[in-house]
Amino acid sequence: MKPEASISKLRHHCWPAVQLDGAVKALALHSGLEPAVPDFENKAQVYLDTDARLQLQAEAFDLNIERVNCKYGELEQMLVRAAPALLRLRFAEEEYFIALCGGNRRFLHFLTPSQQVVKLRPGQVLRALTSAQETPQRQRIARLLDSAEIVGRRRKKATEALLRENLVGLEIDDCWLLRQPSHRSFWQQLRHHRQHLRFLSMITCHTIQVLLFIASWWLIGRAVLDGHVDSGWLVAWVLLLITQIPLSLLTARLQGSISLETGALLKQRLLASALRIDPGKVRHMGSGQILGRVYDAENIEASALQASFMLLLGGVELVLAFMVLQLSLGTPISLGILIIFLLIAIALGRAQYLARQYWTGQRLSMTHRLIEKMLGHRTRLAQQKPSDWHRGEDQELEEYLRSSTAMDGNMTRLVAFLPRFWLLLGITGLVPVFVNSNTGSGQIAAALGGVLLGYRAVLKGMTGYSSGLSALVTWEKVRELFSLEAALKRGVTSISLANKVHSDIQGPKQPLCYIRDLSFNYPNQDKMVLKNCKLSIYPGDRVILQGASGSGKSTFANVIAGIQKQREGILLINGYDRTSIGAEHWRRLIASVPQFHENHVLGDSFLFNLLMGDEWPPKMESVRRAYKVCDELGLSPLIKKMPAGMLQTVGEMGWRLSHGEMSRLFIARALLQNSELLVLDESFAALDPDNLRRSFHCVQNYSNSLIVIAHP
Repeated sequence: MKPEASISKLRHHCWPAVQLDGAVKALALHSGLEPAVPDFENKAQVYLDTDARLQLQAEAFDLNIERVNCKYGELEQMLVRAAPALLRLRFAEEEYFIALCGGNRRFLHFLTPSQQVVKLRPGQVLRALTSAQETPQRQRIARLLDSAEIVGRRRKKATEALLRENLVGLEIDDCWLLRQPSHRSFWQQLRHHRQHLRFLSMITCHTIQVLLFIASWWLIGRAVLDGHVDSGWLVAWVLLLITQIPLSLLTARLQGSISLETGALLKQRLLASALRIDPGKVRHMGSGQILGRVYDAENIEASALQASFMLLLGGVELVLAFMVLQLSLGTPISLGILIIFLLIAIALGRAQYLARQYWTGQRLSMTHRLIEKMLGHRTRLAQQKPSDWHRGEDQELEEYLRSSTAMDGNMTRLVAFLPRFWLLLGITGLVPVFVNSNTGSGQIAAALGGVLLGYRAVLKGMTGYSSGLSALVTWEKVRELFSLEAALKRGVTSISLANKVHSDIQGPKQPLCYIRDLSFNYPNQDKMVLKNCKLSIYPGDRVILQGASGSGKSTFANVIAGIQKQREGILLINGYDRTSIGAEHWRRLIASVPQFHENHVLGDSFLFNLLMGDEWPPKMESVRRAYKVCDELGLSPLIKKMPAGMLQTVGEMGWRLSHGEMSRLFIARALLQNSELLVLDESFAALDPDNLRRSFHCVQNYSNSLIVIAHP
């Protein structure tokens, strides 16, 4: 089939641009992403670019969509791994989209508008994606090969090789990956990544291994007790033992894969929670509390997964041991052993849980106070009497020692006593078997095997319980982060342009930012920080907002930037409110530079800190623009002084940069976002007169509209 014919055939499986919203929803449902139902939806259409429209639609369905680009030579590999994804094709200057829902190197699977899944070869999709760039290259290569008189199979290979060489620098950015967002329920994410199936596979594999262990014990025990050990019995016993080896290896491999992927999902979930913390709730937390939760999160990752495996596998072995004892000793005896053991185990386990919980509270309390004292060391020395510097520390240490001793004592009884108690109960239950002369040798061997299997299961379970208890108590502290998350509001997927402008602001010129009767107060506070604020900012305006300290200037800037949400009133950008266009698009329209103590420098390169609000990895145009902005801000001497230039790592929290250099870095980061409105909150306070004048001229040149907050 000719390339033109295959591309034309592909068009019948594509979604038109007007059905893009339906394509996102259908692909999400088919891929098991469980899209949420928007709170409300307007049927009218938004005239936005494709990327903004997809972002808005994904936010409405509580999904994550990311635009990616890749080199020409890596395109096929990307398509194999990209699903679920949307690919943009152009036919006669019209946009179409194909919904990629799976595939391999032989065939790619696509979801059509008729909800059918079709298979196409990757080559057809590649030609459709790159036809505009390939066609002139193929014509030029064809003329070259004609002049060289290359025909047949060699011509085809030469064409593909020259095509890859000529288009090696070509980047394709017509692909959007559709994924489940990281802030979803952790169990929901585990289910989506099919971790529950791996858990079931691991349990099944381990169960078969234990059954083979019981069978081998029964076989060798019967042979020894009956006194007819021969080569046949030994061979059967050895075969049963050997069969357990691949099962044991498979169980270990499943444990490893589950640990890696579940650990990664846990980190992503905690990071998503940390990024969505409501600033108004976290501002009252001390650094000691935040640091303590970071350490606790590491503890969960290190302990929880391994402990869950040991508890799970130990529980499987204990159930099988009970079944063996039931068959060997009879129901009354085995049931009595199990009930007595479980009652003692629950009592000891509960005591250890309470002791661990109290000890964890003591440890976190000491950590919080210690960090706060370290950070406020100089202030404490200056304001407190020497006799009060260490007040209460001895009592804290004494109480911590007492709780540690109680917890260790409970754990010793749990780990040392409980397995031996099971062994004692099991041996006691075997007495009737040995006394009864009618008991067969196989029954005796199975009963012994059941007791020993139960002993091994209890040992494994207690080890897992010890680690799991630490992770469980720690999780109770870490999950408090979820209660600090800002409420996720899913807005409309579209809004009519005809109704986008408020009736009060219709006229020949629409304000860029329109604020009317805006009020704000912090949670659990009745006093209004902002009340009935009114402001209109038109494109190109430069606004200076002055006021005394504590008058609400920074809060006003945070509300405009979307960091805080107003309690009452109207706040529109380009005629839209934040719910209508989504938080992602709102952040693209407004760039904010908070006060110095609320801004951050990450421990990466200077270039990364500049372009983290633009795109990463950066394009050459973005890098050239970064150099130009830095030069106008007076940062060129700093960049030349650094050994690696802009690629130089600036240190955690930017400790290698001065106060003024960090201030200009924050300004450059905001300017490079190329937003429609720039908000600077006391960003010039740390600059000397020369750098202040230079920086202000740069901001004037590169900002579209500007709000500067400053003291009178």
